[in-house]
Amino acid sequence: MNEVGKFIQNGGVMMYPLILCSIILVSLAIERAFVLRKASVDGDELLEEVKKLFSRGGDAAAAITKAQEFGGPIGRMFVRGLKNASRQADAIEMAMEQEAANETPALEANLPIVKTIVNIAPLLGLLGTIAGMITSFRAASQQGLSNPTQILGGISEALISTATGITLAVVGFIIYNYYANVVRKQVEDMEYYGAELVNYLTGRLD
Repeated sequence: MNEVGKFIQNGGVMMYPLILCSIILVSLAIERAFVLRKASVDGDELLEEVKKLFSRGGDAAAAITKAQEFGGPIGRMFVRGLKNASRQADAIEMAMEQEAANETPALEANLPIVKTIVNIAPLLGLLGTIAGMITSFRAASQQGLSNPTQILGGISEALISTATGITLAVVGFIIYNYYANVVRKQVEDMEYYGAELVNYLTGRLD
């Protein structure tokens, strides 16, 4: 811990917002992992269960219960579609599209914050660099080059904050891209399985 504290202290004042950003980034990464894992549903399995439990013109209660058990965005979208199973295809599609639109913001939640951290982390590091170089030049102007310790200390401060900011941005970029791809895949699954359910409910697909 002493080494970590010394590292942060040597990095200058901009290390504190960078550390705060790193804590937020890790917290959001863990939160997204839980949320998106919980939202993941086997659409093929759910669709097959619905086909077993519901026939066109019949009672959709059992199929609705099964979709609720599966949960997730796809399960809730299936519930909305099954509740409107007796209506025309356009009405079913509209109901399911509305449910999908309601689910998408929850899947994308907090990703803009991660993207913001990715964007500002290098800038915070750059501010630390500027602060460290100002310290070095001030020492050089006051004491000349006879006391290189203080000058090198300012350069070290600049390099530490810059390296920290770039590292944080790289890690955040990887996290953002990973979860953005997961969200995109789930949105595509909602579109695909939603279309499959509409086809089944309307007799387009048996």
